[in-house]
Amino acid sequence: MKKEFLKRVLINLIIALVVIIYFVIFSTQYTKLDSSILYRYTDISSLIFLVIAIIAMEISYKKSNEYIFLSGIEIAIIAVFTLLTKHVPKVINCSIEVYTLAGANLFVIYTLLKNAILYTKQNQDELENMSDIKEIVKDEPVKKISKRKNVNENEEIEND
Repeated sequence: MKKEFLKRVLINLIIALVVIIYFVIFSTQYTKLDSSILYRYTDISSLIFLVIAIIAMEISYKKSNEYIFLSGIEIAIIAVFTLLTKHVPKVINCSIEVYTLAGANLFVIYTLLKNAILYTKQNQDELENMSDIKEIVKDEPVKKISKRKNVNENEEIEND
């Protein structure tokens, strides 16, 4: 269980590192590229991300693994973000560098939150597995105690 958790966190961090490196390189090199080359580059890179996302979703369908499916959705979102690099900076009136670095920062924040949630969930599962209260409660028979009062005893107390 612990190895699987560490494997998930490591995969998350590797994916985050690759995406951050991609966005940083893209944001630093955009000024050196011609606009037609830049548009071709964004199309090709978003297509590559989309193919990786589709492959991840297909693998998750075959293995019935929702974690891989969510990773595929994350990669598909990165593909859409990359594809929108051509249009969104013009619409919001910012540079491509600011847009891609903002995307990298958002992805870092998302990855940190995701890993924190996974860590918390892992610790809760371990604590629940270590606790034997559920087993004790299941084994103990339920005793029913009558809560109604005996009418005759109450009358004798009042008469005295």
